[in-house]
Amino acid sequence: MSNPKYIEIDNNYYSTLIIVNYFREQTELILKSIIDTNINLNISIFYEKQDSYKTIRDLTYHIGNVGVDLKTNNQNRQDIDIAAFTYNDAKYIRKEMQVNNEELYFLYIYITTFSNDLKNLEYLLNKLEGILQSKGMQTRRAYFRQEQAFLTALPLMNNSLDLKQAAKRNVLTSGLVATYPFISSAIFDEEGIFIGTNIYNNSLVFIDRYNSNRYKNANICIFGTSRRRKIFLYKIINFKE
Repeated sequence: MSNPKYIEIDNNYYSTLIIVNYFREQTELILKSIIDTNINLNISIFYEKQDSYKTIRDLTYHIGNVGVDLKTNNQNRQDIDIAAFTYNDAKYIRKEMQVNNEELYFLYIYITTFSNDLKNLEYLLNKLEGILQSKGMQTRRAYFRQEQAFLTALPLMNNSLDLKQAAKRNVLTSGLVATYPFISSAIFDEEGIFIGTNIYNNSLVFIDRYNSNRYKNANICIFGTSRRRKIFLYKIINFKE
């Protein structure tokens, strides 16, 4: 690889962003904002479940040690603030595991985008970084690790050790819901007919059900209350010149 910022394969340039941090208390899907952009993306997510007994034991040990450090006055203000943050964070995680039966996971998220033009690739990276940062997520570009990052997006279940230390983020069971990646994006066939709007992102839905290359065995189900023009919609869908 001649450039640490990207990897080139078959005249396409690939570059990866690593999500290194985000708010633990997420109320919405953190990947929805970038999936809805229709940018060419390969997203890879790894979860590593931690042993609850060992985790609680280690947290208790850590809380005791940090608690002693906080009682000493020979540290500067920054050290005290960092120690207090880790102390409160450890107590929060332990409480959630003991009281609310949460499990602790290590979370790794890699987002790879690609383009056949380097300027466009840089534009896509900047756009993704802006969207993610606006949602409270910190990112890091996988410089000098682009090959390993590219491989994480392949169906090989390969989470490289060269990337794990940068990407590792602890998350509780309730936080895993925010990483749900199967989100409806735009549904648009150039020769399709207008069906309606996507309730998840308000995009228009155009489907060409006669496109046998895309829909090998197209079937459709229509649900709705009485007198909501289901038959009318069915006739429109099945009309063919």
